[in-house]
Amino acid sequence: MTDDAVREFLVPDLGEGLIEATVVEWLVAPGDPVTVNQPLCSLETAKAEVEIPSPFAGVVLERRGEPGETLPVGTLLTLIDTAPARGTGREDGTDGAEGEPVLVGYGTHRGTETGRRTVRRRPAPRRPQTVPTDTGRPRAKPPVRQLARALGVDLVSLGSGSGPEGTITRADVHAAAASLATGPAEEPGTEPAAHVLPVRGVRARTAERMTTARREIPDAHCSVTADFSRLLSLRDRLRAELAAEGATPTPFSLLLRLLTLTLRDHPRLNASFVEEGPAVRTYDAVHLGIGTATPRGLVVPVVRDAQELSTVRLAEETARLAAGAREGTLGPGELTGSTFTVSNFGALGVEEGVPVINHPQAAILGVGSIRPRPHVVGSDTLVVRPTARLTCAFDHRVCDGAEAAAFLTALCGLVESPETVLLRI
Repeated sequence: MTDDAVREFLVPDLGEGLIEATVVEWLVAPGDPVTVNQPLCSLETAKAEVEIPSPFAGVVLERRGEPGETLPVGTLLTLIDTAPARGTGREDGTDGAEGEPVLVGYGTHRGTETGRRTVRRRPAPRRPQTVPTDTGRPRAKPPVRQLARALGVDLVSLGSGSGPEGTITRADVHAAAASLATGPAEEPGTEPAAHVLPVRGVRARTAERMTTARREIPDAHCSVTADFSRLLSLRDRLRAELAAEGATPTPFSLLLRLLTLTLRDHPRLNASFVEEGPAVRTYDAVHLGIGTATPRGLVVPVVRDAQELSTVRLAEETARLAAGAREGTLGPGELTGSTFTVSNFGALGVEEGVPVINHPQAAILGVGSIRPRPHVVGSDTLVVRPTARLTCAFDHRVCDGAEAAAFLTALCGLVESPETVLLRI
């Protein structure tokens, strides 16, 4: 082995201003042979969890960072001896010109002063989602590993799973978590069992943003109860019309369509407060952030230029982003840049709540569950209708209560009479 055969691989720059990443798990150990683009480890940033592929073929000499340890971007991640791969032509990962590694999804050292690799916006080829048993690691797909970490389940302790070839499934993890929750009763007078759970990655970023929002934004809120009868009827008609195309509009996607129209009429809700001045910055585009619960914590994927999308396209994009957020496959660019956020806590069975504004935005909409409830129509007629509570939390520096109320009642009016949208076409 010669010094020039030992190559350094630094913690890659994943873009969007991210300056550090947390090691989730290692997929290789010192002494293991690796090929170009073979996954080395999983890193978690404030935006997503990603598998990091090897830029070199060779043998792993050293790895830095234990699971749970945070490493700055640009510091050493692994040392790889490329000597064993020499003499194998293109299999050593070189491009045949200057001997620089061609790493799918990342650039090379060439032309950089810090040695950081910048992301190439090229999708990596799909890799096997299970880990061979000869590594001694349990078989489990990445989403199942994320779920296990979130629930505090040690996959090694489970042994073989119930899936094909012993793959551990979500059901296996939930069963193990349930058994942990129903452990032996404590003896009288003993201290209750306690566990210290580290806060990192997405949850750490959420904690930071929520603290900032509460500290810097003088928020207020208002609510209305909306009758969703006509919107649900419209949903049913659209589903029947679009069944052949496979499109499935949901009440939430229809609400987002009406929300974008309402925000265009009430621009101070699609805005942010600027300390210097002070001033209010309003936005022409509506970039909708959709609060999504995932095993890794709250993630807010962004539907960009929602005002330009058709109802069907908006439904498709919302579903795609929600699925990607839960699976941890979204890129940083899909998780930043929102101008207004929606929290659909009704999907979790919650009837109402007051969401926290996504700093530095001026407002957020909370949507409660749609359920049959007693509802008064006209002056004194009590009926049962599918209703939901809509709550707007807003920055009182940007708009006052009257403006927020006008926005919310306008949205409620469109929900209860969606056909009036035709008057604006």
